[in-house]
Amino acid sequence: MSGRNDCGSFMGGLLMGGIVGALAALVLAPQSGEETRKLLKDKAFELGKEISDQTETIKEKGRELLTQDGIEIEESTDTNP
Repeated sequence: MSGRNDCGSFMGGLLMGGIVGALAALVLAPQSGEETRKLLKDKAFELGKEISDQTETIKEKGRELLTQDGIEIEESTDTNP
């Protein structure tokens, strides 16, 4: 269960970091509104890609854990009558 909390915390932190970064870009940007909007669009795309990549990594790790646990369960039931 703690793995789920860790993943949720990570994803929440990633999302908050993206939001804070976007707000900082808006406030501190010395460029025009059009340039700022393009920057925000690009950053939002990067954030979405990062979230997608992390989601895939988490799915793969979960599959690995389930496979390992499944093998361990089979082995323990095979050795006990």
